[in-house]
Amino acid sequence: MAQSKKNDLLKRLSTLKNFRNSKKFYLIILIAGLLLLAVYKKSWFVAATVNNQPITGIELLGKLNEQFRSQTLNQLINEKIILQESAKMGTMPNEKEVQSKISEIETNVGGAQPLDLILSQQGQTRISLKNQIRVQLAISKLYDKEATVSADEVAEFLEQNRSSLQATESAKQEKEAYDTIKNQKLSQIFNQKFQELRTKAKIQIF
Repeated sequence: MAQSKKNDLLKRLSTLKNFRNSKKFYLIILIAGLLLLAVYKKSWFVAATVNNQPITGIELLGKLNEQFRSQTLNQLINEKIILQESAKMGTMPNEKEVQSKISEIETNVGGAQPLDLILSQQGQTRISLKNQIRVQLAISKLYDKEATVSADEVAEFLEQNRSSLQATESAKQEKEAYDTIKNQKLSQIFNQKFQELRTKAKIQIF
């Protein structure tokens, strides 16, 4: 009797093992996984409904891809070229430099919460802001030494634009003038240099 029960148990275990190794078992697991995703990650499948008619995630992604693929891909390519050149030249911004710039922006807008609100209104996140700042700092560090600003240039700028400056104190006006001229020169130099980098880059678009 005991031997019979033992044989029966072994038979059941063998059947269960064979089932677990079968395609049917994995198919059931796959279907269960998809059902769980449909329940807990509904937005992956249905982005919205209009009068109970669904707009699928695939439709949404297709439309976004159709409208913004070229522009977004081109931007990502440009950023990749800049960061690669920065890494090559040893001028890649570190995390501390990026965070310092974010703290500066927070101070200018009145704190972390106002900055988060601004980012939300613009459809951005802290991550996208960090990426933008990293690219901007990379450009600045790459061409900083070429974008020199003389005292005469600052004096001339102040003479012509003093009334339009935000700063009211003399020292701060000089800094604002310096920063404005510096950024203008960086922009000009970058536009010239980047075309060379882009031309030399091996880019394959699929």
